[in-house]
Amino acid sequence: MNVRRHLLEAATLVSAAVLCALVANALASRERKLALVGSYPNAVTVPASPTTDADPKPIPVATAPTQLPIEEKRPGPTPPAAPKAGASPVGSEAKSPSSPADLTRRFPPHNKPYVEISGDDAAWLFARGMLVLDARRTKDFEAGHIAGSRSFPVWESDIDARVTALVGEGRDGAIPVVLYCSGGDCEDSHMLAQKLYGGGFNNLLVYRDGWPDWQKRGGRSATGPES
Repeated sequence: MNVRRHLLEAATLVSAAVLCALVANALASRERKLALVGSYPNAVTVPASPTTDADPKPIPVATAPTQLPIEEKRPGPTPPAAPKAGASPVGSEAKSPSSPADLTRRFPPHNKPYVEISGDDAAWLFARGMLVLDARRTKDFEAGHIAGSRSFPVWESDIDARVTALVGEGRDGAIPVVLYCSGGDCEDSHMLAQKLYGGGFNNLLVYRDGWPDWQKRGGRSATGPES
C-alpha cells in the first residue's frame, strides 16, 4: 500500500515538473526557448543551390616560401696576440704561426669538452699565437697572467656575456684554444671549457698546471687589465 502511494506521489511530481517546464518554455523569449522533440521547422525547406559562374576561377594553391640558406658561423684561426706593455722579457721567443692543418694534426678536435695538456704543449701553442684564456678572477689576472691571454673569470657575473661575444667572433671551433687557471685543484678552466664547448668550440685544451707552472718555466707574462 505504501509502495503504491509513493509511486503515485512520484508520478504527480514528475507531471507537475513537466507541466512547469512546458509553461516556462512557452513564456521564454525566442533566444532562450527550447525546441520541442519532433519540432523541425526547416525539415521541408530545401535550401537554394548556390549559383556558379560559367567559368569557375581556379583555387590558388599556397606555396611554401623559399627558405634562404642559413650561413653557419664557425670560428676562424686566431691571429697571433701582440705582447702587452710591461711584459716580462723572460721567454721572449718569437711567434711562429702554423697552418690549421699543422695545428689540428698535433691537437686534433675531440668530441668532449676539454683535453688536458702539459706545460710543453702550452708553450708550443703559445709560440704559435693560439688563443689563451685565463679563467681566474679579475684581480688574479691583473696581478699576473700569460702575456696576450684574455680574461674569462668563470665565477664573475659577466662570464656568459664574454662567452657569447667570443662565440660571435666567428672563430673556427677546430683550432686549439688554451685555457688555464691556478693549476693543482683549481677547476675554473675546466668549467670555462664546459661553457665554450656548448658554443661550438671542440678543441679546448686545459693547461692543467696553469699559471704557477708558467711562472716556473719563465714564460712571458704581463700584469694589469687586458689591453
